[in-house]
Amino acid sequence: MMSGRDYRSFITNHRAEGMDRLVHRMSDGVRSNMYDHNVDYNKLKAMAMEKRFSGHKTLMKVQKIEQLSKQTKENHLLKQQRLVWQKEFIHLNHLRKKQGAEIDLHVQENCIVAACRQLYQDAEYYQAGLDKDLEKFKLDTVEPVWNLRDDLTYWLKENKEELRLGAPEVIEHHAQIMDTIASVKQQQEDILDKLKQEQRFLEQELQSEELQELCPPQMEKRPKFVDGIPPEAYDLECPDERLKVSVLEEFLILDQKYYARLADLDSRHRKALSSDHTGGWDDEDHFTFVAVYDQYPTELQNRRKLLVDRLKRHLPHLNRAELMEHEDWWLDFKHYNERHKSILSDWLRDRRELLVKARLVFAEAAAAQDLDDLKENSRQKQLELCEALYSQVLRWREQKMEVMQLEMELEQKRAEEMAELEQAEREQEQQRRQKQKHKISEYHQEREERRRKQEERDRYRLQELQTILEEQAEFDRERVKFREEQLERRREERQIEQEAKAQEDMERERRLEALREQVRPIAESDPERLLKQTEAWQARLAEEEFEESNIQKPLFDINTFTANQVTSDPRVRLEQKLRDAGLHKSDYARQVLSQVKPLHPPRKDMKSTVLKYD
Repeated sequence: MMSGRDYRSFITNHRAEGMDRLVHRMSDGVRSNMYDHNVDYNKLKAMAMEKRFSGHKTLMKVQKIEQLSKQTKENHLLKQQRLVWQKEFIHLNHLRKKQGAEIDLHVQENCIVAACRQLYQDAEYYQAGLDKDLEKFKLDTVEPVWNLRDDLTYWLKENKEELRLGAPEVIEHHAQIMDTIASVKQQQEDILDKLKQEQRFLEQELQSEELQELCPPQMEKRPKFVDGIPPEAYDLECPDERLKVSVLEEFLILDQKYYARLADLDSRHRKALSSDHTGGWDDEDHFTFVAVYDQYPTELQNRRKLLVDRLKRHLPHLNRAELMEHEDWWLDFKHYNERHKSILSDWLRDRRELLVKARLVFAEAAAAQDLDDLKENSRQKQLELCEALYSQVLRWREQKMEVMQLEMELEQKRAEEMAELEQAEREQEQQRRQKQKHKISEYHQEREERRRKQEERDRYRLQELQTILEEQAEFDRERVKFREEQLERRREERQIEQEAKAQEDMERERRLEALREQVRPIAESDPERLLKQTEAWQARLAEEEFEESNIQKPLFDINTFTANQVTSDPRVRLEQKLRDAGLHKSDYARQVLSQVKPLHPPRKDMKSTVLKYD
């Protein structure tokens, strides 16, 4: 069934003046673009640019948020690193003071010795000379630079405006100053190069073989002794040569056992022995690595992350794999040196104990020999005593071997526990990285899914808008046609109404003219009326005569306020108080005066339409 709107679009009204329009419509078709609006491409471009700018602005906000997040993480990490460094600084400062106190105590104790007095005096003279040279160096190099900086700061402050405006003299002076600054920079670079060269020479001199032998590195400070049978044992007297040979052979057996332990230690730590004492790195890089690594104990929370971040900051030219590989080598090398020193210490201690034991055994054998000399029949007892003493030595050796075996087992278990702990830490770090990667992948998938759903919603919304726009365009065309018909009908009705109204106006004017003709006055001729005074003038003259007779009346009329009325306003009194206190020009006074209300609210007709108040 046809609706009302379809019915209006179906019926066409024929008029004679609309013939040309119908001809054009028939030639262009029913769906003519005569009523369609032209596409405004400039407006569309402006809308596209606005959308693009909005998207770019949103992208910049996201990037700013990401940058702020990274900066926050970086600040948090630096805060943790700062705490570690403060703790290390306190520790180093304590060690410095302790070493300085020990040096001072050593100097005080040895200055009384005549042989050392001259040496310490020379050292004091040399230190005083170094301090004097340092002060002279500061006066010659550092102080002029600071004075030049102060002068340049003052000159820039005084000539800032002229330099901005481009005064020729100031610009020329500025160019001369820049040349002077470049010359000073070159001089400073030459001085720094010279100091760095002297530093390298001193470091090479400190690393010479003679000084290395006198002051070896910390890892090389191991007990010094000679293996084999000690000369003190050879000098011991024993009446029984077989007992002496057996006891002295125990030194060789002890050396063989410890050599076997050292060989086993070397075989288990081949990685530590595969490189030199720096692990194949540069001496400076290795020193930096060791200094940083020692600042992070194993019980520190989040130790691994902080350590890796600190190492990357101090050694940016090395990647993470190289740092981890050097860390493994350093731990192995450190453990190897500790065990090597421990073995050497145990070796030296066992040799001393064996020497003491040998002295006791030989002393007991000598005492037994003295008894045998006194008693000729006690030879068999002496042999039994020797056997008993030898058995004691053997039992002592077995006990030492058992102690050594237990120490080796405990050391091996400790090494296995350390390896398991490091492996667990690596696995935990790997799991954390896997979780982060999984979270990142999930985030990308969710973002892609959201983007796809948003595209589908936009596509569906675009189709709906296109359908709505097409229906609206059809409805608008029908409305335009209907409105034209309505306008044409109203135009005809308005023309008829205007003709009727004009006829009524003419009839009313005719009737009014007839009425005016009936009531029009007829005045008499009075030529003297032009020379007479008017009634208003006569009334004014009477008023002036009355005013002249009133002497008490003021000269001028006053329309204003009295002093009491003005001072009764709280704003005037508050302003006077603020002026007496010297606060009437402050922001506080302006704010307080703006909040004070008058006694009576102003009338509505007194409000200004020119000045706008808050």
